Amino acid sequence: MAKDGSWQTWGKRLMVLPPIVLAVVVFMWLAKHPPSLSKHAEEESARMLNTIVVPRLDVRPIVSGYGTAKYARSWRAVAQVQGRIKKINPDLRAGARIRAGKVLLEIDDSDYVSRVSELDAAMDQQRAEIEQLEQTILNGKKKLELQNETLLILRREFEREEELQARQAGSSASIDLKHRELLAQSEAMQDLENSLALVPSQIKALEAAMSQSEAQKVQALRDIERAKIATPFDMRVGEVQLEVGQFVSVGEALFTGYSGADMEVEVQLPLQDIHRLLVSEVGEKGLRESLTPETFKEMFQFEALIQVVGTDFTQSYPGEFLQVREVVDAQTKMVGFVVGVTNLPPSEQKRPQPPLLEGAFCDVDVLGKILSDQVVIPRRAIRNGSVFLVDDKNRLAKADVDVTFTQEDYAVVGSGLEGGETLVIANPSPAIIGMLVEPIAADDELEKLTDSVHVGDKLYQQAETELSQTSS
Repeated sequence: MAKDGSWQTWGKRLMVLPPIVLAVVVFMWLAKHPPSLSKHAEEESARMLNTIVVPRLDVRPIVSGYGTAKYARSWRAVAQVQGRIKKINPDLRAGARIRAGKVLLEIDDSDYVSRVSELDAAMDQQRAEIEQLEQTILNGKKKLELQNETLLILRREFEREEELQARQAGSSASIDLKHRELLAQSEAMQDLENSLALVPSQIKALEAAMSQSEAQKVQALRDIERAKIATPFDMRVGEVQLEVGQFVSVGEALFTGYSGADMEVEVQLPLQDIHRLLVSEVGEKGLRESLTPETFKEMFQFEALIQVVGTDFTQSYPGEFLQVREVVDAQTKMVGFVVGVTNLPPSEQKRPQPPLLEGAFCDVDVLGKILSDQVVIPRRAIRNGSVFLVDDKNRLAKADVDVTFTQEDYAVVGSGLEGGETLVIANPSPAIIGMLVEPIAADDELEKLTDSVHVGDKLYQQAETELSQTSS
């Protein structure tokens, strides 16, 4: 029984061994004689990407900011003479438009007219006294000539008396008498000469007094002119609270006028964005080395477009750069640019146009000089200083670019692109350089890019057209 059990166990083991040996033999044979593998060519799939052809366009840099409109010129009427108001122009009321040179207010000038009459009378009297003294000089000179002849006669008589006494033919009493007469005549002549010598100083004193009277008369005449207050320029009247008969003092403010035609908007522009306005000046070494007021004005010949914020109408006002503030705000790093706007009066408009008024909060676009034939691409196409392109074999390529400046939607490329390249707009993530690309022309993106580049010129031309249509 024990032998039968052991035989069965070995019999089972011998039945497992042949399959194992057979498998080893087959494996070794297959290793030496491998079957041939069939090869199938795999087709490369192209990735579809939106592209545009890089254009070259005329670009006008724009810097935008906000500011509040105010009158460019203001005038505060101040009384230069005192008195009661005699007359008020009916047009002198708040909000009225008044032409330059129109008399608005008259102050009673009767006191100054009387003063002129008094001074005229005083000058007439002084002039008469001067003429009298001049005549005194003439009379004195004639009298002096006669006195001189008398002196000569007395001197000859005295000399004859001396000769007679020398021959002992005359008396001492006679000589003394002639001598006294000679001395008296000399004294009379000396008194006359002294009197004539004082007359020129008297004339000078009267001339000085007359000059003073003339100056006072000029002042009085000027006060008469100042009693009439006229407009120095075409203006819009501010608040007025005046009545006929009201007494005004020297230096008292009467009313305020504004130049309704000339407006100013001081717009705050970011300091880091102003450089794009001066891109056209890069390379102008002579202009920068000799920065004079004239060259500075030439550099800053910018145009502007002003729109009022918070209103229903979309009226645009063309403007121009006037000046730049001398300091930069230390906190906001903003620079104040002052632009000017001209409001036309209703009489010169062909159709109604709302004027730009003081206090209006404005959106201002300052337009730089036009840069011709620039390489322009969408701003979102730039990634870490480079762009993706599609080469002539429809393979993805990459190019580094140097950006001159950027606007909100586009960038101007200074180097790295020449124009005409096929530019990938969307981010091809993952971006594998050399992968096959199927470019899809995004014409709408190209049109949007062109519109964003030309938006400044279009708006400014529209504003200028509206302005020319309103002018007569």
